[in-house]
Amino acid sequence: MTPSAASATRSSRVDLRGALLVMGAACCYALSVVFAKGAYAMDVAVATLTLWRFAIGAVIFWALVAVRRPARVSRRTVLTCIGLGAIGYAVQALTYFGAVAVMDAGLAALLVYTYPAIIALIGFLTRREPPTRRRIVALACSGAGMLLLLGLGGFTSVSGVGISLALTAGVTYAVYTIVASSLPVEADVSLLMAVVATSALGSVALFTMVTGQPFGLEADPVVLGWVLTYVLVGTVLAMLLHQRGITRVGASTGGIISSVEPLVAAAAVALVYGETMTPVQVVGGMVILVGVVVVQLPQRRPRRIPEQLRPAARAGRAVPWKANSISGSAREPCGSSQFLSRS
Repeated sequence: MTPSAASATRSSRVDLRGALLVMGAACCYALSVVFAKGAYAMDVAVATLTLWRFAIGAVIFWALVAVRRPARVSRRTVLTCIGLGAIGYAVQALTYFGAVAVMDAGLAALLVYTYPAIIALIGFLTRREPPTRRRIVALACSGAGMLLLLGLGGFTSVSGVGISLALTAGVTYAVYTIVASSLPVEADVSLLMAVVATSALGSVALFTMVTGQPFGLEADPVVLGWVLTYVLVGTVLAMLLHQRGITRVGASTGGIISSVEPLVAAAAVALVYGETMTPVQVVGGMVILVGVVVVQLPQRRPRRIPEQLRPAARAGRAVPWKANSISGSAREPCGSSQFLSRS
């Protein structure tokens, strides 16, 4: 085997392992709605469950920081993480799992997965991203899928509050991802997660106090079992698997693989709680996921023109060749797809 072939084989193995890790993380996130619904059935309030999620998560992540002893990050990075946790992650978690509490979890997950198209729309409106054909197709898919999910699928049978909460979660996660893309890729992930989780804990604690929801949990083994499983599987394990996988396959590929999350969530709640969607709603969900895949497909690199065929070379002039900007090696965003996920 030639050195290049051996290198290609190693790369292939790394990609396969990364893909499996990302898929495992997506399944853990999907199962979190099953555990959350189990806790809700035991009269655990949404804010209480979210509070304990961030409390336990923050303790575990700071423990990882103590063991790893990562390098310090800049003040700007810390402030950005505080804002992401206190506003973005806290609001997204409360609205998403609030939606899960009042509507079918599979439908809520699919509505939240309109966030890639929302990111593209924000890019259009702020003129940060050009309206490419691929992004327009993704927007069209998300819009058509939502019409099928909510309109033709029977809007009157779906909770209006749940729809509002799920769409708010999608918009919040889109903004969260855009802001998080400014974080340095060399920063230690466990440290970033620790700061974000701690900041989110503060916001959720304030929300819990203002709304009068309880802080504590009943000393019931069943209640504690649902909560601990929700936190350990649906938060900590999912985050660690996702981070390890995303560093191998990249954010774009990871985003496509993670599209299995709403499908697994819908199948899990259908199996455990009997929640089902109409055939038209299933089609709408698939259309939304097609948009997710389309918008995150990697850009095709333009073919390199051989040196002897370049105009400057033929004219005998030594003019440096300027590569197309699309083919540059721009780093991928370090958003929640790399160090935090939305749920």
